Amino acid sequence: MSGAAASLALAVDAGQTEIKAALFDERGRRTVRAPGVQRLGAHAGPDDVAAAVVAAVEELGPLPYPAPPAGIGLSGFEAAGEGELRRMDLHLRAALGLEELAIASDGLTALLGALGERLGAVVAAGTGSVVVARREDRYAKVDGWGSLLGDAGSGFEIGRAGLNAALRHADGREGSAALLAAAEERFGALSSLAQGIYGAPVPTRAVASFAVDVVRAADAGDAMAAGILETAGLELAHSACAALERLFAPNERAVVSYAGSVFKAGDALTEPFAREVADCRPGTPVVDPAGDSLAGATFLAEHGAGMRAEPGILWRAA
Repeated sequence: MSGAAASLALAVDAGQTEIKAALFDERGRRTVRAPGVQRLGAHAGPDDVAAAVVAAVEELGPLPYPAPPAGIGLSGFEAAGEGELRRMDLHLRAALGLEELAIASDGLTALLGALGERLGAVVAAGTGSVVVARREDRYAKVDGWGSLLGDAGSGFEIGRAGLNAALRHADGREGSAALLAAAEERFGALSSLAQGIYGAPVPTRAVASFAVDVVRAADAGDAMAAGILETAGLELAHSACAALERLFAPNERAVVSYAGSVFKAGDALTEPFAREVADCRPGTPVVDPAGDSLAGATFLAEHGAGMRAEPGILWRAA
């Protein structure tokens, strides 16, 4: 496996914050960024998710004819049922003229991009979080359950904890003065903060956007912000180790890598993450990713037809 450029492929990394799409054809590689997808639920159905992907791909310009094989890594894939995935598949094929299409968890595309042929687990943490581990042709997935049920250590969880600390300070329940100031700077006066969050087009994105402010406050010395990032790092490490334990014996060789914007938080998150991985699974190295999730989606486009479908991880039309 590698993230090398494909001769003819359409790759999409459909995250909740943004969609990244790339087209590889005789003219080389073209990429675009577009607004992210909403998780499937009461406010977003399969047609809404597919339409957001189509809009991003259309920004690349006309696709070659016949259309290239396509691979899509989708945040929130775990929430999709068979019928919803089939409807997305039909929508995407009809709108884009696709013949070969594989849709997968963004955890799988993160793994394919980060680890290549190496066996182990990848933690994908952006607005949400999911871990996928691979041992030969077997996979294990941990978390990815969305902001109401899971997404431990995610940008949403960091942002929510930061906003909670801000509002606790405003209430006189300890909290963080630095995070309160950051929340008012981002969202406006305290009287309108909650309205701005609950009234946002996608509240999870609005909450997750505050993770950047938590990182800044931690860098400036705020102890509560630093504690929030440490907790997130530990949670992500626990998820990684849980995924490995489902596939590997304690003494079997495996590696852990990572993907997603949360890992841009720096040492305040990555150091406790690496330390906890080492504590819960001695001898397991944390390695830098070889490529990103878009590289993984490219691999999926090239090789998805030969990969075994796996509920909750990889779907192809029968």
